[in-house]
Amino acid sequence: MWKRILFTVLCITSLHVRAGAALTEIENKWLSAGWPVLVYAKELKLPIDIIVQPQAKPGDVPFAMGFEDGRCKLVLSMRGNPAAESTLADIPPAQLNAVVEAMTAHEVGHCWRYVQGNWHALPAGFVEVGESVVSKSKELLLQWQEMRATRREEGFSDLVGLAWTLDHHPEQYEQVHAWFEKIRRNQPIAGSYHDTRVWINLAKDKSAFGAASTPFEQALALWQKGVLSDG
Repeated sequence: MWKRILFTVLCITSLHVRAGAALTEIENKWLSAGWPVLVYAKELKLPIDIIVQPQAKPGDVPFAMGFEDGRCKLVLSMRGNPAAESTLADIPPAQLNAVVEAMTAHEVGHCWRYVQGNWHALPAGFVEVGESVVSKSKELLLQWQEMRATRREEGFSDLVGLAWTLDHHPEQYEQVHAWFEKIRRNQPIAGSYHDTRVWINLAKDKSAFGAASTPFEQALALWQKGVLSDG
């Protein structure tokens, strides 16, 4: 999985010292904008390594979280990837830091779920329903289950991104929420991997979030409510 790694930065607080000269301008721009979230993740002792790919593959997203050997891997696939530039260009300059922080918090939300041992798991007391609507083909059923589990994780992390915004950029909450609405609106099929509209709609009113000590805990109750509604 990691054969194409250029380098791994194990200590995120020293990223600019150790690797700053090796990073491209666009990589520095993404990391600088999302830096407050990464510092917060380190304070929580989340095991995050930052990976920079030497060359993106077709279809790679610029910013993604992976897992290996009990650690989280924040992977930057920005070299030769026009989406790294175009994604930032589509964000109004006044909202750039808030949106990239929300995106970074989204990825850190994946790490938090993984570290908690809850990756792809339903909330306690919940049971899976709906398999009967899927073809009796075992392969199709497994694909449907994987898609649904992934969609739930994406929904949780979208809520983490919004909870972070509410805590750190409350004056820009509506704009960041609108950005999430926009990117989740166009899905290849309803209910696909990134169709998190159930959760985004629940968070339209920022008062839907309760108080909690972390954005992950803040997202949980609203996420569980969305799981109940997710078909």
